[in-house]
Amino acid sequence: MSETQHPPGTIRVLRRIVRALTWIEITIGAVCVLIILVLVFTQALQRYLAGGDIAWTGELSKFGLVWLTFSVIGVLVTSREHIALEIVDVIPNRMIVRIIQVLALLIVAATGLGLSTEALALVETSGIIKSPVLRMPMSWVYIPVLVGVVSMTIRALVAAIDVAWHGPVIAEPENDSVEAPIA
Repeated sequence: MSETQHPPGTIRVLRRIVRALTWIEITIGAVCVLIILVLVFTQALQRYLAGGDIAWTGELSKFGLVWLTFSVIGVLVTSREHIALEIVDVIPNRMIVRIIQVLALLIVAATGLGLSTEALALVETSGIIKSPVLRMPMSWVYIPVLVGVVSMTIRALVAAIDVAWHGPVIAEPENDSVEAPIA
């Protein structure tokens, strides 16, 4: 039996962990989308209904957008849904494509490492600053950002190793052209 048909126990466990983390990150992203949707609709209703404004809805929806962005950033790297130069995939020499993809993923990982250090600094130093309306410590706002960029960094490193080891991942061309019917 080949390794691709029945991976060893360690690889199976790692794949389960990655699937679980992906599911958690996507769930957090979906919850953020739902929160944003409800809060923005609430803000719109506040304009037409009598009564006081609920000021925290705007602040929490802005935080939700930040959390949404950074909660799924690692999943985008793993699923190759992030911004990528797919034009390189058509180069006939697969070794050049492999090198470019590895370098691109290493740049993403380096960027993630830089963002991780800055997010960690924000978490450590922003505890005394409170959000304007909710009075929530701003360090709490930056924790999901830190988790997201750490996930992106790890996933980019793993993807770079995978491409270096197994070869380039070639994007499937999409058929965007629409042919006119022959009359």
